[in-house]
Amino acid sequence: MLFASSLNGRLRPSLFSVQIQRYSTSSLISKSQRLGHKRFKNWFEIINIKTAKVGPRLAWLLRHGARYHDLYVRPDGYALVEEVLNISPFRALNLSDLKEIARIDPLKRLQVKQLRPHQWWIRATAKHSLKFVNSGWREITDAREIKDAIYFASVDEWQRIRLAGIRAGSDERLLQLSQTIPEYFGCSQPSAIIIIRIDVKQALDYGLTFFVKHDKTIATEGDSDGRILPRFIGKVERLEWSKDVILETGGGSEPGQACA
Repeated sequence: MLFASSLNGRLRPSLFSVQIQRYSTSSLISKSQRLGHKRFKNWFEIINIKTAKVGPRLAWLLRHGARYHDLYVRPDGYALVEEVLNISPFRALNLSDLKEIARIDPLKRLQVKQLRPHQWWIRATAKHSLKFVNSGWREITDAREIKDAIYFASVDEWQRIRLAGIRAGSDERLLQLSQTIPEYFGCSQPSAIIIIRIDVKQALDYGLTFFVKHDKTIATEGDSDGRILPRFIGKVERLEWSKDVILETGGGSEPGQACA
């Protein structure tokens, strides 16, 4: 370390060797301060962030509180950042603050991501109480990501669907679809099953969103009215099991009644 000293009215440099003791972060914090904060990688970084205590509140909002604030949450848990920032006590924050909160959260409860051009979204990673939300959903951005999107209906239901489209139940927000037809599906049904295949590419181009889980289940919220309109139906098939008696023994028993 270089110092200047005054000698006979002139400045002369003097060189001193200084031993600097290096301390780790943990050694500068007392045991009582560290208690309960062992998951933080850098405690100094946490206490200097103005938003340090906001993380738990954000997690509660995205897991449970959205229903009380009329906040739209997607099936995969994401909510628009700009809508979250309109809710008290988050109005004093900005996008950079939310990114920092998610980054320093020791429990990794939050994710901030740009899902659309100029659109940033935030979500809690787990523990949602919202019935329709599951962080296991992954958004489908290309129809080629899935094998098919199939909706099963009865003959009577099909008569309504062909005119008004497919709609979720009154207590459901998501329409559940399948990628395949299960083996022997409908063999125990007394009437035919209608297989409705959705044109996912056309629906995506129109603006509908689809999500898929690891078990290959597909879901969509439909349009603004919660429907898949008839225009997005690509193909409709009728599945019906039939049985022919090839042997009838005494007493009228029929040994071959299985659907297989």
